[in-house]
Amino acid sequence: MTKHKRFDRFRRSMASSAMLAAGWAILIVLLIVLGFAFLLTKIDVPEAVVSVVTAAALCIGAYAGGYVGARRNRRNGLLLGVLCGGIVFILLFIFSVIFASSTEGLSGGAKLFLVMFCGAVGGIVGVNSKNTRY
Repeated sequence: MTKHKRFDRFRRSMASSAMLAAGWAILIVLLIVLGFAFLLTKIDVPEAVVSVVTAAALCIGAYAGGYVGARRNRRNGLLLGVLCGGIVFILLFIFSVIFASSTEGLSGGAKLFLVMFCGAVGGIVGVNSKNTRY
């Protein structure tokens, strides 16, 4: 098998769709967190609100990642969304341990469930969305 055929097969695989989806999800989470951080510097809020805001950003990013990956793959949306949510959770958990040296707020299990659920919903919606190409 030539190199080009192997690359083309990988490009169409679920693994590449999951990695692309996780990349988009993390980018969206970072943009949302940056926007919320700007707003939270302007107003004084309790620490519990920060935890809820970051969990919401994580869920929105996982939904968007699952949607993008499933829209690209056009099948197995539930599995792809759960996989994307798991990848996003693991990467962001590692980043939070490295940079923040703690994991405060909602428990890890609750965030994992929320992220996988939102990713799965995004995957289902992405597979079932109309394919509009202009």
